[in-house]
Amino acid sequence: MLSANQSPLANIPSRPLLLAATLSLLLGGCAQQARTPAANASLAPPAQQATAAADMHKEKAAKRRPFPIDTFYTLLVAEVAGNREQYDVALANYYYQAERTRDPGVAARATRIARFLNARRAALHASQLWAELEPDNTEAQLAATAELTLSGNLDDALVHARKALALGADAPMQSLAATAVSEPKLTKKFAPEFARLASKYPDNPEVTLANAMMLRAGKQYPQALAITRRVQQQHPAMLDAPLLQSHILVDLDRRKEAIQLLEKLVDRYPRESRLRLQYARLLIRDDLGLAQRQFAELVRQHPRDGNMILSLALIQYETRQIDAAKSLFERLLALGEHKSAAHFYLGNIAEQDGDITAAISNYRHVEPGSDYVPAIKRGTELLAKYGHDKDNRDWFAELRQRHPKQAENFYLMEVDLLREHDHNQKALALVDEALEQHSDSGRLIYTRALLNEQLGNNVAFENGMRKLLDRDPDNATLLNALGYKLIEDDSRLQEARQLIGKALELRPDDPAIIDSMGWVEYRLGNHGEAVKYLQKAMKELPDHEIAAHLGEVLWVQGNRDGAMKVWKRGLKINPQSKIIPAAMKRLQSNESLEQHASDS
Repeated sequence: MLSANQSPLANIPSRPLLLAATLSLLLGGCAQQARTPAANASLAPPAQQATAAADMHKEKAAKRRPFPIDTFYTLLVAEVAGNREQYDVALANYYYQAERTRDPGVAARATRIARFLNARRAALHASQLWAELEPDNTEAQLAATAELTLSGNLDDALVHARKALALGADAPMQSLAATAVSEPKLTKKFAPEFARLASKYPDNPEVTLANAMMLRAGKQYPQALAITRRVQQQHPAMLDAPLLQSHILVDLDRRKEAIQLLEKLVDRYPRESRLRLQYARLLIRDDLGLAQRQFAELVRQHPRDGNMILSLALIQYETRQIDAAKSLFERLLALGEHKSAAHFYLGNIAEQDGDITAAISNYRHVEPGSDYVPAIKRGTELLAKYGHDKDNRDWFAELRQRHPKQAENFYLMEVDLLREHDHNQKALALVDEALEQHSDSGRLIYTRALLNEQLGNNVAFENGMRKLLDRDPDNATLLNALGYKLIEDDSRLQEARQLIGKALELRPDDPAIIDSMGWVEYRLGNHGEAVKYLQKAMKELPDHEIAAHLGEVLWVQGNRDGAMKVWKRGLKINPQSKIIPAAMKRLQSNESLEQHASDS
């Protein structure tokens, strides 16, 4: 297989010799390997010797038959293009002629060029053709194995891997196993075959470790661990074994052993990045300072490796080494590596430094990925906080135009931002705008209903909920929300109880619905039933709002100590609660008024 910086046509002669070498290659055909005559051919009778010689001559002549002139010209163009580093032209010509001529030499060259260019589809087909044409060529079988593995076709990849093993080659069995363990159903399907091959080739460490990988995926940890230790003893320089061993030890909750194993190996092989990287990753949870030193050494050894730089930068960021982390994030940008992550954390740093302009600029440079939505939220929150409403509108409009399939999500995100900053009327107008484009969106209809409730438009709230319930009559969340709202109207308490009751039938263990049932029972005057429901809800979900309801019912029942105890618990859960103090003030005020009226 070609190295990363090796040209697929690196063996092409210098220009003065190019044409002569190419003519020699093409005029004679690319496949010039004749079969070796049998060792006892000279012992055959003269007539048979003559027949055998004639057959060999015909076969050799057939293999050396010149290409047609158009094929010759196409391949000549390919060679010249390759010499000029126009590899796409070289690949196109070789790939076409490989299928047309079915010449193994042409197929081999097409395969090598395609793999060098990472042209996966061409490499897959060319390598399969090459392996078919030269079944005894180990390089062909290995190339086909690799490309089929990359394409996810493990059945055919194993066919070629078995051929390569039979030819004495070291097939990439661990790569095959890594793909197989990616899904449980694949692990179950291919585990028996890996076990069979391990039994057939007990002295092949690649096959043996692949089987250990399959055993690990099947949670057969002791068996897998025993295999890795045996391979490590037999092949101490093969570091795949202790690496796999460290993973299995972690699976067995023996992290300390894994760390000790890797510590010794890192001391013995200080330049082996895979060992140090695994060691550093394990240390992150147990010793962040030592983990940082390992990543620092990895960055020193590989100063342009973006993964190493990002790992070190994140550790420094988390441990508040902000200047050092900032420098590494900026290095990532200079290298063009992990640019979105770098911009996201540089935005965080700028925000902490109070440089809002730089923070927003960095957040806006984050591209789709794991940091994309958090960056948008942080950036738009900053704009909203400092009153840059137009900039926010423009940003969200740009996002909806850039990602039309996610337009509804960005509308909802903008609405939530407006609600958080008490711009409910603007949020409602935006939802109306969104519904003009997404009229069937249940999320938008629900959001509009909630906004109407907050703005005091109970009729619009109920209409929205009814519209959603027409679509989904057994939606417990909607039934509970509408029922709870209707409790405010004394004339509709039975209707509220009916809605909440249906929701409770659908989700009998939902503490929010249980709380609603307790509250409606209280409003209906059924205080004993109310306490039962509310105590159950409080047990299932300790919450300040439930505490407010339960405390009120206990207070009305005359259990003042019980009420105060529940309210104190609710305030401990949420010291910022406004519901509990409001309930206490209202009830105590009512009691004072009643007492005053009685005294009068």
